Amino acid sequence: MYLNLSYRAPRVFFRATFVISALVFLAGAVPPALADSSPLTPQTKIRLTVVQWIPSKGQFERWDGIGGEYTVSDSGIISLPFLGSLAVGNLDNEGLTSEIGKRLQAKMGLAQAPAVTIDILNYPSIYVVGDVMAPGEYKFHSGLSVLQSLAMSGGPLRAAAQQQSDTIKLAGDLREIDHALLRSAAKLARLQAEMTGAKEIVFDQPPAADRQYAESIYQEERVIFQARASALDKQSVALVELRNLLNAEIETLEEKLKGSDDNIQSVEEQLTSVRTLVQKGLTITSRQMDLERLLTTYRSDRLDLVTAIMRGRQAINETTRNLEGLSDNRRSDNASEVQAEKANLDQLKLKRDTTQQLLLEEVSNGARVMNRSDELPLTFSVSRRHKGGVNQFPASETTELAPGDVVRVTRARFADAPSKDDAALPVQTEAHVSQASR
Repeated sequence: MYLNLSYRAPRVFFRATFVISALVFLAGAVPPALADSSPLTPQTKIRLTVVQWIPSKGQFERWDGIGGEYTVSDSGIISLPFLGSLAVGNLDNEGLTSEIGKRLQAKMGLAQAPAVTIDILNYPSIYVVGDVMAPGEYKFHSGLSVLQSLAMSGGPLRAAAQQQSDTIKLAGDLREIDHALLRSAAKLARLQAEMTGAKEIVFDQPPAADRQYAESIYQEERVIFQARASALDKQSVALVELRNLLNAEIETLEEKLKGSDDNIQSVEEQLTSVRTLVQKGLTITSRQMDLERLLTTYRSDRLDLVTAIMRGRQAINETTRNLEGLSDNRRSDNASEVQAEKANLDQLKLKRDTTQQLLLEEVSNGARVMNRSDELPLTFSVSRRHKGGVNQFPASETTELAPGDVVRVTRARFADAPSKDDAALPVQTEAHVSQASR
């Protein structure tokens, strides 16, 4: 008996060890953050695993009905099946697992509390704002410092580099607007030439810097102008040919109608003679009936010819209207396009003036910034949630961040008093704008 017990005990021990190892593998390795004793902050996403040892079966069972992925609400509450809402409060990972185990034991009347494990899947993001190259939201990990968050956001904002980047962007926008103005003016000249029925398009003289680009645009508009004029001529020719064909068809039908009238008159004369002979008993009535049927057929054919002639004349009238309205429709469409293009041209001119003014200011600011140093000290401050409120405190590069923190980076700035060289800047900016836009 003692031999059997000593033999079964290692088997049960090894089976339990294997099951626990398998459950740990399925649940995922516990990250180093589990050892952190800090409370679980709102918006923390966790994975809950509940396991109970069943002595009668000699194995562990997972409670999948309670386990799963949950997120701590903004008010610090986790809603669990069977247990309901559970306030996290200042509980850390270990405290929360112990609390859930105790509540399950008391709720279900268990002799021993089940094993509860919590894996932290995602922490709330941190936010970096202020004088950084790429402010925004970034993923938190354990041990994240202020200096690391600064590196994640692209480093401190370099005033001279930013000014130069903005100047280049505005110069590119100004160049694009100039090209759009050329395209709009060329299209407007083409539409006006189509409205007046001109044979050629008269374009405005382009600036010397854009002459090559303008010539390509003008050539495209000439091709469109010729293609639309050719299409209009082809439509006119087609309608004229259709009208001529319909007239010829009507003439043919009228000739047939004359022949039909002659046939009807001949049959009517024959029918009058036959009727006289039938009354006198000199011929049979079947001859009279044949002539009446023939007369009916001729009259029906005549009605078909008259209907065909009426339809032909209706088609001629419709073709004539289409031919006369072809040019009117084209002029109406051109007028609408001219109106829309003029509005577009006005908007582009307004946009160009605004962009040019912004470029002037950027060049002025850029010249002022280039004369000053960018290597100015950085200051950091952190905003952190605490007991339903937000605390803001100064920080250093080595300050360790918590989930949900907002890091504000501020670079010291010189006073905005004008320097001695600022008076000469407006005189230089016109040349800078002219060069930048080209």
